[in-house]
Amino acid sequence: MFYCFRMKKIGPELDRIIADKGIIKKNVAEKLGITPTYFSRLLKSDSMDCQMLENICVIIGVSPALFFDGGETTISVGGANASSILGNANAQVNITQGEAQALRELLAEKERTIQILLEKSGQKRDK
Repeated sequence: MFYCFRMKKIGPELDRIIADKGIIKKNVAEKLGITPTYFSRLLKSDSMDCQMLENICVIIGVSPALFFDGGETTISVGGANASSILGNANAQVNITQGEAQALRELLAEKERTIQILLEKSGQKRDK
């Protein structure tokens, strides 16, 4: 079994977020298919199963990444709509400065990899 660990205690941090959002714990437990008593025990624990953490995060509307970063992470997706399966879709995504920097670095690395592969194949890539 895999467990997720963080400097902060996962359960108490989830408990804080749930309280801040005004979410009823009993409702979260019901959606998870567990008893409120077991859910309370989870919220007192330092670590938990990654799948359980992910399920709770989906229900309370936070990203599991919150528990793996050094600071707070807020990811929200709003305004998503699609006119049809083949139509246009748009979404607003809010990320922290640290996440944006990590994405820029990842993109730069992917660009370097593409350039190397194109050079090996004898092609040049226009940016």
